[in-house]
Amino acid sequence: MWEDQGGKMYGWRGRVGVIVSPPNTVVEGEFAQMAPRGVSVHVSRLDRPPQAAGPLSRDAVLETNRDLPRATGGLSELRLDVVAFAHTAGSMMGGVKYDVDLAAMMEEKLGCPAVTTTSAVVEALKTLNSQRLALLTPYPQEMTHREVEYLEAAVPGLEVVSQRSMGIESGLAIGDMGPNVAYREARQIDASQADTLFLSGTNWRTIELIPAMEADLKMPVITANQVTMWSILKKLGIDARPGFGSLFGQG
Repeated sequence: MWEDQGGKMYGWRGRVGVIVSPPNTVVEGEFAQMAPRGVSVHVSRLDRPPQAAGPLSRDAVLETNRDLPRATGGLSELRLDVVAFAHTAGSMMGGVKYDVDLAAMMEEKLGCPAVTTTSAVVEALKTLNSQRLALLTPYPQEMTHREVEYLEAAVPGLEVVSQRSMGIESGLAIGDMGPNVAYREARQIDASQADTLFLSGTNWRTIELIPAMEADLKMPVITANQVTMWSILKKLGIDARPGFGSLFGQG
């Protein structure tokens, strides 16, 4: 929906650059819903090389990430206030140092703070004092295992007590799923021992279901795009819009 900016430029409170994976069809829509008035979002997209074509896998993700410096450079003329790499697998599959190095490269190229979805997830889990995580991903099982290893290594004291992998090997197919699929899949995971549920994947439409999931499960529910926007807004020093889960009430 068009929103009157009062004669000001778009992004008068904050101008955000976002880099997404080649098949991502969800980030723009979910970020537009969550962005407060006066915050503009500008997207650059990775190109997938021929050698990374085929089913979704860790190797394909890391090979595609080689294009990140070029995609970052495409935002260089925008005088951004924050840049985000909105790609959960893209920033998690290489390990902790890999994620830190990606953020450092973006900051050096653009001269502004950088966040990744992975760093945002870790920050959110620490803020919520999460110790027992239920994890739901649309990815193949091998990628979900990598995610479990990463989160348990990056968040002190965290244990992934339950996990569910949907095994989808096409990024475009993930983006085509509606939020009803995420809700029903999330209700299939055993969250009885968990204190937080994480729905992973920035190309997965999930933000509409967060309030219902939190009400039904009686625990915080975080999603990849939600935590990324939350981290962006913290960098900007701007309060989050209500309606997207209890995390948005955390400073």
